[in-house]
Amino acid sequence: MLSMENIRENAEIIECLNLDMTPEKAVAIYLEWGAFWAHGRDFARSVSDVSCFFTLDTWKTPAKIVLVRQGTAEDEIMGEVDVPPELLAREVAFWGGRKGTYGISEELKDWIRDKLDLN
Repeated sequence: MLSMENIRENAEIIECLNLDMTPEKAVAIYLEWGAFWAHGRDFARSVSDVSCFFTLDTWKTPAKIVLVRQGTAEDEIMGEVDVPPELLAREVAFWGGRKGTYGISEELKDWIRDKLDLN
């Protein structure tokens, strides 16, 4: 389990953190180089380009918030992130309780910004 303090103290994560990245954007930017219509002008230009972002994973119960590091060669699940249970429940409800992997809501982004002192 990753705490917000662990993340805040990890310069590599903070350097590549992109709160606006979503799983579908990551695929378009890092894995579909030839499909420029999907990502417009925003695409990985080299193998050293990476993004770290949060996703909601509801494939198993209980759902969890996961930190992912995505590059052109691979993705790495850096760990599950500890968030308040009521916030996690609102994230799941936001996506209709369906199974899948989703981007995070503005409410969770704001909570993360506050916890990581990104404001």
